[in-house]
Amino acid sequence: MNYVQKLRTFIGDSVQVVTGFDVTTGELLGVTNSTLTLLAASEPGYGGGQTVIFQLDRITYVRVL
Repeated sequence: MNYVQKLRTFIGDSVQVVTGFDVTTGELLGVTNSTLTLLAASEPGYGGGQTVIFQLDRITYVRVL
């Protein structure tokens, strides 16, 4: 099982994506061979989250919560 296949097993779960100095938390929506899509958690009181797309080669690590 490679990195992409493993990430796909966590679709629908809460994760943290770390890129450089940024940490984004949200629900994993999908994974392709080059991208990861996340519904980022919003700040309390600011409505729903926003969809964020990360390039896999820019991700330091993904933590499943």
